[in-house]
Amino acid sequence: MRKRWTLFVVMATLLLAGCANQNPAAEIEPVPESDYVKTFEDLSLGRLFDFQFELKQADKRRVKLWVEHYQNGKKEGEPVDLIYGEDPNNGTVEGHLGFGMMTPTNQEPLYFLYAPGVSLEPQNQSGVPMLESSMATWDYAFKDKKVDISLDEEKVLAVYRSTTSNEMGQFDLNHPDDVEKMIQEDSDVLLLKILITEKKKEMQ
Repeated sequence: MRKRWTLFVVMATLLLAGCANQNPAAEIEPVPESDYVKTFEDLSLGRLFDFQFELKQADKRRVKLWVEHYQNGKKEGEPVDLIYGEDPNNGTVEGHLGFGMMTPTNQEPLYFLYAPGVSLEPQNQSGVPMLESSMATWDYAFKDKKVDISLDEEKVLAVYRSTTSNEMGQFDLNHPDDVEKMIQEDSDVLLLKILITEKKKEMQ
């Protein structure tokens, strides 16, 4: 009897996990050739990561979008973040979401974040090298595909990284060990991340 009960619990857990995967909190897809990106490039404003984003049950959930800066393997300063959600008038919210880095001539870079219906004004960020000052690259964590985001899942969306050496390694941004190795190997790393929670849970 005890074995049957254990088997039932295991099967129920697997079933619930499967249902959770079939009902993600949100869907996101990179759109590197969107009008937003093309405008940014045409005006030589800097770099922009743009995504098509769909948040389900938006009246019950909050979204935290933020950028972490690492320099020589250590986290620098406070993350730039945008937190929004719990809109009582909406069930599903769709639109563009992203992160831009503006590089005014001979000035410190400016960050800005945006999501459907909200945006963060450009923030001055010191200590981040100019895009042209060293070997640098920009990458989406996943390319040419739509990705599900589950509740309470901290997900890397994109990275800007630079190095003072003559070569850069290749890393899988979907694997935490690879992300940590990249942070340690590169001189500067900016990680764009997202987290979705239910409104009863507080975001740190």
